Amino acid sequence: MVMSIKAILVDDELPSIRQFEIECQNTDIEVIGKFNNAAEALIYAEKHRVECAVLDIKMPDMNGIELGRKLKEINCDMIVIYVSGFDEYIRDAVLDVKADYYLMKPYDHKELTEVFDRVRYLSGKLRKRVFVRTFDEFDIFIDGQLIEFTNQKAKELLAVCIDRCGGDVTMQRAIDLLWEGRNYDDKVKCLYRKAVVYLNALFHEYGVEYIFSSGRGKCHVNRKEISCDYYEVLDGKDIEETLFDGRYMANYSWSEKTCGKLCHMASIRLSE
Repeated sequence: MVMSIKAILVDDELPSIRQFEIECQNTDIEVIGKFNNAAEALIYAEKHRVECAVLDIKMPDMNGIELGRKLKEINCDMIVIYVSGFDEYIRDAVLDVKADYYLMKPYDHKELTEVFDRVRYLSGKLRKRVFVRTFDEFDIFIDGQLIEFTNQKAKELLAVCIDRCGGDVTMQRAIDLLWEGRNYDDKVKCLYRKAVVYLNALFHEYGVEYIFSSGRGKCHVNRKEISCDYYEVLDGKDIEETLFDGRYMANYSWSEKTCGKLCHMASIRLSE
């Protein structure tokens, strides 16, 4: 099955949005949001997994260059395509935000086809099907879709694995965190195993079973197969360029230690 590439269109000229949307029909570019206001587009991108943004540059209030910069802060892998009728604006976009591609108005079908090819190429290089958000509360997205858990302990077990950054989480460690105060007996071990079975079944259903491994009283996530805001910071991204606001996996009290480390990193950056 070919996965669609989730895209938003932002242009204060509605005919331009409509033209681009029509050209996207019957392609693997799925338009999930259309906006004539940059601020609304930014709010949407904070709550949804957006893989590609097609932005007009000259817009009131917040221009496309500023919007592109903020979108890259939300998701550094987001593909940004700029559209403008003015050469000088395109040059600014390429230099300032490092645009992935650009279109000059008016554009034709051939030029759009080239853009779509470029988006597919970049998406194939950059995309990971699974995105994990840890700043604020903990959530997981697969192909841009927010996953709802019917087993909340399974979700928390996954959060523990994410926090462990790919290292093994033993059954006893998981039980100590998820069922604090419970005796380490067969009943609570059964609850742990049910959570593991749930995760395995869930990821198999979505065809991403490779992101989670379990066996012999331990489990872990395969970090290299996951896109995660916390991992981006660990890999060198400046924390001030992320959406971290002092909250990390706020659903869970055991996350306070990692949250403290992130807050310390943020305070160091502010003092520099």
